[in-house]
Amino acid sequence: MRSLAAEAGVSPMTVSLALRNSREVSTAMRKKIIRLAAVRGYRPDPSVAKLMHHLRTKAPARLKANIAGLGQTWAPHRRAVGDYVERLRAGLEERAAALGYSFSMVNIDEFRSGAMLQRVLHSRGIEGIVVLPLLRGSDLGELLDWSAFSAVSTTPSLLAPNLHSVTPNHFDNTLTVCRALTGAGFRRIGLAVSRDWNERVKFRWTGGIAWQNLFGGTQPVPPLVTAHPGPDLEAEEFARWLQQERPDAIITDASIRTEVAAELDALPRRLRPKIITMNWPDAACDAGIDQRPEHVGAAAIDVLAGLLVRGEKGVPVLPNTTMIDGLWVAGRAGRGVRPPRALTAES
Repeated sequence: MRSLAAEAGVSPMTVSLALRNSREVSTAMRKKIIRLAAVRGYRPDPSVAKLMHHLRTKAPARLKANIAGLGQTWAPHRRAVGDYVERLRAGLEERAAALGYSFSMVNIDEFRSGAMLQRVLHSRGIEGIVVLPLLRGSDLGELLDWSAFSAVSTTPSLLAPNLHSVTPNHFDNTLTVCRALTGAGFRRIGLAVSRDWNERVKFRWTGGIAWQNLFGGTQPVPPLVTAHPGPDLEAEEFARWLQQERPDAIITDASIRTEVAAELDALPRRLRPKIITMNWPDAACDAGIDQRPEHVGAAAIDVLAGLLVRGEKGVPVLPNTTMIDGLWVAGRAGRGVRPPRALTAES
């Protein structure tokens, strides 16, 4: 590093910062030093890197970088989704603070243009970005100059850019629900979800229910995928599906609105299916999967911290995804769920 510094006419610290892609060194100088390093065959010594990491962790805690969470505001009637986002945010904040990073939320809807958002992020010294769940599947590729930031996504609703991501393990979570329901005696397990909600989890819920229908040992139930936007279901389509398929358990991520609840209440209690949410807790549901968003947030900060330390910015050539397993919750106050009595007798 000293020889590179002498050749480039800068200090060894400037070389160190440039090789970590720090914005404290001008773009032209960073490129010059990286080019010289490649020509000279420079390779970092992992033993030295480990030692330096050890020495830094022994130093007094200080803010290493500013991290921003990019998100949107969820409407009050999407409370279950909003609670997930708040728990995710809590996990992000706690882990960021533990590692010495500052964390703040930025609502992208408050900016008239990406250029304005970029200026605000730079003025706040933001170096790392975490993308939180968006209202719709969205392409944010042109929103920012992503090469200026280390960035991680916590949601499949980010269609572009294709960043490193940390998400719930949607497919395995669906299989976990199906196994729990099968073990409890349910035999007609249905999935009811809106089209855009199905797309935002990259079809992993419908993939899980398809596996259950083929190999799970229960009676196949075609899933209901409605065209209605958002997590809520279209009431008339739901009513027709409910009458035709007669599921004894319904897996969903919908807040059970008045219209849908009325269709369920119209059934005799002995025929009324249990409602299983993929986003527990939800007061309208009987049981479900806790996606543990706090752990998703903590893992996202760990991934982002690694990018910041290594100076990796922009859209990665080979994005990686970390998936966090959910936790099956058998029911309110610890009560397990059981199939409707009439269906239990038939099975």
